[in-house]
Amino acid sequence: MESEHALDGGCFCKAVRLHITGPAMFAGHCHCTDCQKFSGGGHASAIIFATNDVHVSGETASFRYAADSGNHLTRHFCPVCGVHLYHINDAHPQMTTIPAGALDEPALFRPAFSIYGASAQAWDAPDDTLPSFAHMPPRGAIDDA
Repeated sequence: MESEHALDGGCFCKAVRLHITGPAMFAGHCHCTDCQKFSGGGHASAIIFATNDVHVSGETASFRYAADSGNHLTRHFCPVCGVHLYHINDAHPQMTTIPAGALDEPALFRPAFSIYGASAQAWDAPDDTLPSFAHMPPRGAIDDA
């Protein structure tokens, strides 16, 4: 997903706003069980941006937990309406992951891959037109996706 202009997003009640000033690094679907829980569906669709390009206005609440990789993720959400706005992995603090649905224009989302296909629900199989990985792909694999 590349943008020629800044992107904006935020929560349902508009108490928290996002302003993204740089291009997307990656965009894809994740079928891990954590993303299923957080999305409330069979997968999460998300875009990763450089943390320095993501500007947040308004206060967020957060939840930190250990992922199956052993890395800790901190998910930020609106304390008023509860919408998940972004998360940061402690192992990669230079990258911020934003759910596609948190963008004001989610139609700009263009997935390039699916990960954790081994955890996918039968009713939400990975898109067979995209490169798909059973788990987290090796470093560099999604750069080519």
